[in-house]
Amino acid sequence: MIPQYGVAIADVVQGVLSWRMWARLGWQENKRRYRRTVLGPFWTTFSLGVFIGALGIVWSQLWKLDLKTYLPFMACGMVVWAFVGSVITEGCMMFVAAGDLIRSLKINYTALACAVVWRNIIVLAHNIGIFVLVAVYGGVSLSWKMMLAVVGLLLVAINGIWICLFLGLLCTRFRDIQQVITTVLQVAMFVTPIFWSADQLGGRAKAVVDFNLLYHLVDVVRAPLLGRAPSNWTYFSVLAAALLGWSLTLVAFSRFRRRIPYWI
Repeated sequence: MIPQYGVAIADVVQGVLSWRMWARLGWQENKRRYRRTVLGPFWTTFSLGVFIGALGIVWSQLWKLDLKTYLPFMACGMVVWAFVGSVITEGCMMFVAAGDLIRSLKINYTALACAVVWRNIIVLAHNIGIFVLVAVYGGVSLSWKMMLAVVGLLLVAINGIWICLFLGLLCTRFRDIQQVITTVLQVAMFVTPIFWSADQLGGRAKAVVDFNLLYHLVDVVRAPLLGRAPSNWTYFSVLAAALLGWSLTLVAFSRFRRRIPYWI
């Protein structure tokens, strides 16, 4: 396929700027999923809170850790992991889910990716209440470094958009890849320092952390919420992923963007 870089770049720019559209799409998707329920999106928060509470108490006893120290760490990690994981899994079937919209209207595909990220930011805003409660229980001190969480969330969102576009293209053409990614994420949750600290690994095993993009996407938000600044390596990894990811996505998007309606 002859690449159409101008069309691809215009789609990205116009899609990001059409914030009214993707903000509305993300909001409406949340309302649709929880229509006719009492708690609405707070059902997700409730389920995640029960999971964090049960696992935090049991694992802190198994590993002989102070619950007031371990629970805020795990709660914050799980809340951010839920956000990152949902963006990835929903991004896989983003174009398929919006098939009717794509076939009936001329739309910037990047707006769909922004809608996925925005929808999950709304859910994250609900889930962050879990961490607030746990942080009060654990005595996490307020710090100016917590403001860096906003910068971290912005970096994750920038990466999330290209991930949705790239995986959306890939999984629309090859539907089996979604199942592979879902399986990989299930394993990655235990390999990534969510339930355990990165400091617990040493030697060559530390490469599991250093070169784990999922860890850096989580820690760039988690570390500030716990009152510490993310490492320089974490910032470098997230920025490098954004640069390389967007470059790769633009190459693929410029070549196969026109095929999306036929693949759906």
